[in-house]
Amino acid sequence: MNKGIIGIVIVLLVLVSGIYYGYYYFTTGVVNVYVQDPPTTQGYKIYLTISSIMLHKVNASNDSWITISNKTITILLTSNMTFLASSRIPSGEYNEIFLEISAAQVQLGNINISAKIPSGVFKIHIINGMDLKGGSSQSLLISFPHITYTNGQIIISPSITAEVIS
Repeated sequence: MNKGIIGIVIVLLVLVSGIYYGYYYFTTGVVNVYVQDPPTTQGYKIYLTISSIMLHKVNASNDSWITISNKTITILLTSNMTFLASSRIPSGEYNEIFLEISAAQVQLGNINISAKIPSGVFKIHIINGMDLKGGSSQSLLISFPHITYTNGQIIISPSITAEVIS
């Protein structure tokens, strides 16, 4: 009798686990975030310290901003795609990505200059949006168009874009 009850409990646990995993898998997808800067001949390097990455979910009833990462990372913007973060998030349509920048440095030769990021964030429009299906994965590429150095100030162009690359 006890073996029968144990068998039923095991079957129920396997069934419930399978249903939960199936629901979780088919209602979420994986997003990978990359960044890239066009090649420059100006002789400077840009380092960004990113403390948070979030995506804006379209038509969300609650919590329209979904956190991808709260891990602080410092990256060098280069013409090569640089991986920022990956996360499993709810499926749906997303139209913006948000980068919280805690520091920005520009290296001109041997001189490091702090760059000012107004409000400390980049709120970036995703060209044509991103439709993340359950059980799928998408990759986003954030492109920084250019920076300028004028009158002793480093200006990072606010016209940053993101697009789905896979």
